[in-house]
Amino acid sequence: MEIVTLHVNDLDASVDADVAVVIDVIRAFTVAPWCLARGAQRLLFAPGVEEAVQAQAERFPDALLLKDRAADPRFALPNAPGRIAREDLTGRTVIQVTGNGTRGAFAVGSVPLVLCASFATAAATARAIVAAERQRVLLVPTEGDEDLALADYLTALLDGGGSAFAPPYLARVVRSAAGQECLERGADPRVEGVDADDLRRCMELDAFDDALQATPEDGGLLAVTPLTMDP
Repeated sequence: MEIVTLHVNDLDASVDADVAVVIDVIRAFTVAPWCLARGAQRLLFAPGVEEAVQAQAERFPDALLLKDRAADPRFALPNAPGRIAREDLTGRTVIQVTGNGTRGAFAVGSVPLVLCASFATAAATARAIVAAERQRVLLVPTEGDEDLALADYLTALLDGGGSAFAPPYLARVVRSAAGQECLERGADPRVEGVDADDLRRCMELDAFDDALQATPEDGGLLAVTPLTMDP
């Protein structure tokens, strides 16, 4: 198995890989499994804000829209895992769009198998890679060292037969620029779109047993579903 790590901003138009693991630790792909865990019947990624709004208007009128960054009254949910972990999303469709994670998932759309990873799904993602028996694995960090830390941890898991010592990698999450920003913004109740529990959730190793797979959906969206593998 060949493992290559390449930041999303450095991807070529043609992505050469059998499986791509798109990484967004803070916060998109920590939010995504929490949406499903809190009962969402369907989780979809949109390529942009207006595409998400259009999908709601034309196809999913009861959907809840979720985004990061500046607040938008059209979006009911923030890209905040601390908040989503407390939401009741039973039976709902959630359409998520973010500037890094979901963008990365669309950037590798030509790859046969696309997985979306955070530390919350790390071991499950490694199991899915092994079970897929693919030759060329592309790890795609979408932001800073918190994402590179997970890419390095996944590499260690794959090289170590599913076992690796996690604390040094999690420490990099805290020290990263995004980790420090998450900590500071989450502690300030005046800041919209964040939650005081976000960083803890982003460091919650293997909170979920299933990897997340993104597959094309009608209307230019991606459907995100659990990819169950035997432990």
